[in-house]
Amino acid sequence: MSLTNKISDKKVNFEFNKEFINIFSKKIKENDTNFLNNTLKELHPSDSADLIENLVPENRSKLIELEGFNLDPEIFIELNESIQSEIFILLSIESITNILKRLESDNALKILENLDEKKKNVVLDKLPPKDRFLLQEGLNSPEDSAARIMQREFTAIPSNWSVGQTIDYLRENKDLPEEFLEIFIVDNNFKPIGTVPSSKVL
Repeated sequence: MSLTNKISDKKVNFEFNKEFINIFSKKIKENDTNFLNNTLKELHPSDSADLIENLVPENRSKLIELEGFNLDPEIFIELNESIQSEIFILLSIESITNILKRLESDNALKILENLDEKKKNVVLDKLPPKDRFLLQEGLNSPEDSAARIMQREFTAIPSNWSVGQTIDYLRENKDLPEEFLEIFIVDNNFKPIGTVPSSKVL
């Protein structure tokens, strides 16, 4: 039974409901990852973030380090920057990379900006070429500019593909953006060498 079901007759307010936080903290000390994961899954990401922020630092660190605990990227982006920075110290490069890969580019960029320069470069190197290209483009844009905060999802194809191959790819690939105006043509190093309007292909 999850924590939210256990006290479902009460209005959950993390600022005042100490019972909720105490039960959750007890489950952290008991290493009950199934309970912890299921409880956070039932909450809205912003509520889950509030809960994590209200844990004492010792319990928060133990939660993040628990084997089998899954920190949903949507929860992570709701955490305040100081807590994000605290968690970054505990997360492996692989874990940070996996979080970024599951986020839209604008949210991933916000997280990447909070890393120190050395860790930022290591994480970028671990990302797939397409994701790395998107985030580097964002980092190169002026701070507070529209280009920096906009989503940068796009579709890219190799320069040697035919129109038929491109159409098949667009129809079959489930990970493509829902809307895009242009298709980027890239070389073997995933560097853009041209674009073509999607209306010309579809």
